[in-house]
Amino acid sequence: MMTTRIVFLGGFLGAGKTTLMNRLATELTGSGSTVGLITNDQGEALVDTQFSRSRGFQVAEVLKGCFCCQFNDLLLSARGLVADHAPDFILAEPVGSCTDLQATVVAPLRSIYGDEFEVAPLMVLVDAGGLLEAAPDPETLNGYLRKHQIAEAEIIVLSKSDTVQAGDLPRLRDLIRTFNPPAEIITYSAVSGEGTKQILDAVRSARRSEHAPVDIDYDRYAAAEAELGWYNGTFRFVLPPQTDSYSIALKIMGYVSSHYGDGDLAHVKLLLTSEKNALKMNLVNGNVNVDGVKGSRYGEGEATLTLNARVVSSPDKLSEIMRAAVKLALGAPAVDVGSFEDTCFSPGRPNPTHRITG
Repeated sequence: MMTTRIVFLGGFLGAGKTTLMNRLATELTGSGSTVGLITNDQGEALVDTQFSRSRGFQVAEVLKGCFCCQFNDLLLSARGLVADHAPDFILAEPVGSCTDLQATVVAPLRSIYGDEFEVAPLMVLVDAGGLLEAAPDPETLNGYLRKHQIAEAEIIVLSKSDTVQAGDLPRLRDLIRTFNPPAEIITYSAVSGEGTKQILDAVRSARRSEHAPVDIDYDRYAAAEAELGWYNGTFRFVLPPQTDSYSIALKIMGYVSSHYGDGDLAHVKLLLTSEKNALKMNLVNGNVNVDGVKGSRYGEGEATLTLNARVVSSPDKLSEIMRAAVKLALGAPAVDVGSFEDTCFSPGRPNPTHRITG
């Protein structure tokens, strides 16, 4: 029986996992390989899934919980991709606030389903700029979670390297090694493409995950996840001709930023599609970036706005602010929302389906 190689791309919210996953998928398909993607979220209505599908990739979703707590859904999604598309590679992106992947996802796949899946070394993305600004402090809940993500990685992708000075990189590598001395570290920039070849080499190689699980305090892990408000919303409306999609998106991001400190904004993602165009934008630590554009900046006709926000906030406050941001942004072009649905919550305590530590 042939096995399918599965690559997990972990890392904290806003580290660039989705951008890297789509880049790897593009490179792999361009060289003749077939690829399937698996996205993951605590809720529903994912920007990442819609964006990846719009680029022509086969995408499965694991929703309403992380891979560890929804392991059976992960397995069904992976098997479904294999049955329907026979991919050479499956690229899987876990929830950004998830850790303990070695014990709860990688080890079960290796030991129970090794005849179906070949698990690549666990990759974890670490935002170079974020690391330079604030190293993980294990005494804080957020720092404890980020430190554990680094500690269990086999390959660490130091992402967004273009956002720091070249002279800072050796210090960042040394800092990473204080948490995980043996890990391979690859410096990567989505802007310049630096590091893409090394990451692809690791994906294509015959190397398998061999890392032992790292001890974790589940009480602290649960508390770290519960700090975040988790908002997902979908809004539908009709845009007048020549409506500036950038202006709408920037107004939403600006309004959200004005109500929270930069350190509270783990990640806000936005996808605005219309009959004429599509725009994907994200907000991390107060910085706005455009992730993808299809067509021009001007939208028209039936449109859908999908919002995902992960913010240190009470769910009630976050929901109120996100709805107000949309209302404000659509007020200038005088657009009435035809319909919408949204949810906002704090994640519950992780309850893994499997946990193999031996």
